[in-house]
Amino acid sequence: MKLIGSDYDGTLNHGGIDEEKLEAIRRWRAAGNVFGVISGRGPDFLAELQENLGDNFDFYASCNGGVAVDAKGTELFNYRCEGVGARAFVADLLDWGAPLAYVNVDDRCFMVGNAATTERVDYMVEDMPDLPYFHKMAVFLPGPDEAGALAAKVREKYGNKVNPLQNWWCVDIAPYGVDKAAGLRRLAAYFGVAEEDIVAVGDNLNDAAMVGAFRGYAMAQGSEDLKKIATCITESVTDLIIKELAE
Repeated sequence: MKLIGSDYDGTLNHGGIDEEKLEAIRRWRAAGNVFGVISGRGPDFLAELQENLGDNFDFYASCNGGVAVDAKGTELFNYRCEGVGARAFVADLLDWGAPLAYVNVDDRCFMVGNAATTERVDYMVEDMPDLPYFHKMAVFLPGPDEAGALAAKVREKYGNKVNPLQNWWCVDIAPYGVDKAAGLRRLAAYFGVAEEDIVAVGDNLNDAAMVGAFRGYAMAQGSEDLKKIATCITESVTDLIIKELAE
């Protein structure tokens, strides 16, 4: 039995979720294997994932592997970022150049800005709840260089409490110790899959931990840095499944 953990944006949904892709997933699962999505998106994405995939998946791990549910939404595990003053943390992110911050708490996602923010937000930073925990924060910068610089500042000041993961011009901020490799290890243990039978596929640097740790595929249109650490390159998740079923 093998387990495929697939990133969503730029990976599973690259080229759309068509019938050919769904049929490949069905064949994979019918052969006794496990398939799921592991994404930087929040828990609130589950409903859309169910709409796109139907019941053709076994798990959804959100927040870069920090929160996982099965296809029906039953919680498998849940890691939260605690011990960080959420309001002060968001203020730092905005001071460091983020135009606004997305905050995931349980199944909620809200946007926070400051006086320089031009978009409509749910809270100004001084008015946001000072949360006892959060599952993920995300910020979008003008480009990858700016995102890398902000991630470095987060790591320098908060590196013992959170894990900043760059994804093109986005920075996903997960709890310390949470990344996609750790999430897939926990899922493999839950489903009874040996670590050597984990297959991971992604397209960008927030996928690097899992692509480097397991039998890792990088998408052909993805990050060149990710391709350097991948075991294989694939044009699509469909092609990956065909290749893995043949081995």
